Order: sequence, then C-alpha cells, then structure tokens
Amino acid sequence: MTNMRIEGLTLTNIAEMVGGTFKGEGSRVVTSITSPEEPCPGSISPLWEKTLIPHAHPEAVLLTKKGWIPENGQGVEVEDPRRALVTLLEYFDTDKKYTFPSVHETAVISKSAVIGEKVTIGPCCVLSDQCRIGDGCVLAGNVWVGKHVSIGDNTLIEPGAVIYDRSSLGRNCIIHANAVIGCEGFGFMSDSEKVLLRIPQIGTVSIGDDVEIGVCTSIDRATFGETKISKGTKIDSHVKIAHNCSIGEYCIIVAQSGIAGSSTLGNGVTMAAQSGVANHASVGDGVIAAARAGITEDIPPGSVVSGFPAIDHKKDLRQISAIRQLPDTIKNIKKRLDDLEPEKI
Repeated sequence: MTNMRIEGLTLTNIAEMVGGTFKGEGSRVVTSITSPEEPCPGSISPLWEKTLIPHAHPEAVLLTKKGWIPENGQGVEVEDPRRALVTLLEYFDTDKKYTFPSVHETAVISKSAVIGEKVTIGPCCVLSDQCRIGDGCVLAGNVWVGKHVSIGDNTLIEPGAVIYDRSSLGRNCIIHANAVIGCEGFGFMSDSEKVLLRIPQIGTVSIGDDVEIGVCTSIDRATFGETKISKGTKIDSHVKIAHNCSIGEYCIIVAQSGIAGSSTLGNGVTMAAQSGVANHASVGDGVIAAARAGITEDIPPGSVVSGFPAIDHKKDLRQISAIRQLPDTIKNIKKRLDDLEPEKI
C-alpha cells in the first residue's frame, strides 16, 4: 500500500511545487503516487521514457516530460521528471518511524555523554562515556554508541547500528540498520611457526557530512590514523570497507562491494554491485567500475572498467565477444586446414 496524504495536492499545486505546467483539470486532487500501468483514484504516476506512454492507463495522471502527455490526458509536465518525483516523494513520505519520547526510559546513557537539543533516543540504546550527540539527531532502538564517539547534527541512526569507540560522524548522515562503524580491522601476521598473530587496530573512522551507509555495511577503523569516508558519499547495503581506506566525496558504492585495506577512491567514483578494489590500489576521480569488476592496480581518472582483473570496459567487451566466438572460430580453422590438407596416396 502506497503512502497517502489526506489533504493531497491539486495539479496546480504540483506544477508550482516542481516548476512545471499542468494539463487537464488543475483542481484535480492527488493524494498518492503509483505506477502508470495501475493507477488508483487520486494518484499521480511518474513516467520518464516516451516509449512507455502508450502503455500507461488511459485514466492515469502523469508526471512526465514537456509535450509527452497525450491529447485529452491529465498530469504535470516538467523538464526533469526524476527530480520532480523526488520532490513529490518527500511530500508524500508520511511515515513517522519514531514516536517514542525524546529519551526512552530503557536507554542507558553515561553521565559524561553530551547530548544536544531536540535529540531522540530510542529503546535500549547505549551511549558510552564522553560521546557527543549533535542537535536533532535520532537514535532508534538498540543503537550502541561507543566512548568518545562524535555524531554531527541531524544524523539518523537506524535500529541495531553500532558505532565503535572514537568514531566520528558528520552532520545529516543516515546510518541504516545493523551497520557497523569503527570495528577492528582484519589485521593478522604469521610468526615463524605459522601461528596467526593479531595486529591491534588503534586508529579511527571519520565520516563526513551527508553520508549514507546501508544495512549491514561494515567500515573498519584504521590500524593507525583513520579510515575516511568523505562528504556526500552513498554506500549501499552489505558493503565492506577495510582499515585505512580513503573514500572521496560523492562516491557511490553499491551492494556487496569490497574495498580492501589502504586503498583510495577519488571523488565521484562509482563502484557497481559486487565490485572490488585490492589492497593499496588507487582509483582516480570519476572512475566507473562495472558490476563484479576486480580492480587490482591503480586506475586513472575518468576510466570505465570491467572484468577481472579490471581493464578498459570496451576492451573487456571485445575480449568477451572473442571468447564467445572461439568455438566457431576453431571449427572454421579446422575446416580450412582439412580443406588444405593434400589427399593421402
């Protein structure tokens, strides 16, 4: 069931809100957002591919590009339907996730913890010694905050997340359920008898403003120094970032990716699903790594890479094409050799 707002918006209101123009009845009220194939009364349907217009339900109220709404159709036309959709989604996002008091009675809070104004702390949260929680933060149930942790203003931490000692989070971050920040890095060495010895990890994690970290993602603290996630970066669920990594600004790291120890990502890097970066590799600004790409060496800025080991994407596609044609190629070569072989006497 989609979210609804009882008061709704008229098409005129929506056009003003998203900077577009309406077609049809401007007083028509919209209370929800649905797909164009299955509209419901009072809904608006986003559509940003012109080829899908004929498949939209005849009664659908569309949010789409200028000039795309059919004759006698209704809706709002804008330059960028995706951006307009975000604006509407924010309006229709009526979920009120946390209705408990500002500090739940079951929370365990150190006397030395410093808590800002208008902070919400949910059931069974633990706030350790000398941690600092900024103004307007929300800590949902079962959040554990370690000693000397600093959390910036208006950061949301969802249920079950763990923030280890001395970690630092910026403002306006979103930490999703069961994420772990500042856990011990995976550091071991073998002695002369091949016994694995644990290497203490005494560094920290520093996370910039406006960073989002997905469900069950793990970010290790540094062996010494810091593991750094710069501002605006968005990290999906089930991602692993190892100790001493440095992630630039506005990167996108998609689910099940892994960034190995002491590797560096520049600004604006995109790591698609299940991609990885090897130890100490440096990935330049604006690099795009395709799904399952395995980066084993430094990648220059602006590159698009795929495969394992990762190479230029177009080159990788040519190699894949050649491999797939190999059986037929071998068959043709064999036939030609047979044709050229002289008859046996």
